Amino acid sequence: MPQPTFRSFLGIAKEATFGTAVPATNFIPVKSMKPKDKQVLLDDAGMRGSMVDSYGKISGPLTSEYDFDGDVFPDTVGFPLAGVLGDVTTTGSSAPYTHALAVLNTGTGQPPSYTLSDYYTITTRQYAGAKISEVGLKFSGDGLLTYSAKAVALGSASTSAPTPSYTAVPPIAGWVGAVTIGGSASTILIDGECTIKRPVDVIHTVDGTAAPYALWSGAVSVNGKLTLVMEDDTQLLNYLNNSQPSLDINYSQGAAAALVQVKLHMTKCAFTDAEIDRGKDYIALSVNYEAVANTTDVGGSGGYSPIKVTLQNALATGTYK
Repeated sequence: MPQPTFRSFLGIAKEATFGTAVPATNFIPVKSMKPKDKQVLLDDAGMRGSMVDSYGKISGPLTSEYDFDGDVFPDTVGFPLAGVLGDVTTTGSSAPYTHALAVLNTGTGQPPSYTLSDYYTITTRQYAGAKISEVGLKFSGDGLLTYSAKAVALGSASTSAPTPSYTAVPPIAGWVGAVTIGGSASTILIDGECTIKRPVDVIHTVDGTAAPYALWSGAVSVNGKLTLVMEDDTQLLNYLNNSQPSLDINYSQGAAAALVQVKLHMTKCAFTDAEIDRGKDYIALSVNYEAVANTTDVGGSGGYSPIKVTLQNALATGTYK
C-alpha cells in the first residue's frame, strides 16, 4: 500500500562523537528531504573466456548524501549554519539568546557533525556523522525567507520513530528584512541569494569497515546574487571600481523573549559581475558577489572569515555545537 508523503518529518541532533548516532533533539519543518545512500559496487572484470565485461558486483564503500530545504525558522536554521561554519559563540542568560556564527579556525577546524533522523511512515532512518557541505539562503520582497542545505553522512540505519516537537516560532516574510550596502541603508533589493559552501572529503582507509575513516570539511567560501532596482550607478560603480562594499541582510521580528533574528554580515563583498537588465518595465541591476575573508567577521577562534551570521532565538548555549 502506498505511504503518505506529508507524514514525513526530519529530526536533528549534534553528536558528541563523530558518527555515533544520537536521538533527535530538535525537529526542522522542511518542504523537501532527499536522502541518498551511496553504496559503491566494485566490478569483477577478470576475463573468463566469455564476451562479457563483468562477472560480479562486490560491495565497496558506503556513504550517504542528504539534501533538505524549506522556509527559514530563526531557531532551527542554526543547525545547518553552525554545521557549515563551525565557530559558535552564544551569549545571554535567558531568551533571546544571541548566537554568533563564523568560520572555526582553531584545532582541526572541523565543524560539528549531526545525526539526521528521517521518518517516512515505513520506518525512521538515521544518517549519522552528517557534515554540512552547503547552505543557501534566498530572500525577496514578495516571498518567505528560505534556505536549502546539503550534507554528506555515513550510510543510513533504521531506528525507532521519535516523537516530533516543533518550534512555535513562525517563518519570516522576505519584506521584513533590512538591507545595508557599503554602510548605507538600501531599499532597492528585489531579491537575492547567499550561499555558504564547504567541500566535504570522504576518506576511505583499509580498516575492516565499508564506512569512511572520516568526513573531512574543507575551506569555506561565500557567494551570492542580488537583483536591485537601478536608481543610479552606485552599485554598478562598486563593480567597476572593485570597491568591495560591506553587505548586511538583517531579518528581525518579535520582542522581548520572543525576539528572533537572522543576520548575514559580510564586511567585504567583491562584486564579480554586474549586468544592466531591461527585461521588465523598469531597469534593474543583476549583481554576482563573493564575500572576501577578513579579520572582522570572525568568532572566538579568530583568524579570517568571509561572513558572520547572527541568530537570536530561545535556544540556549550548547544547542548547535
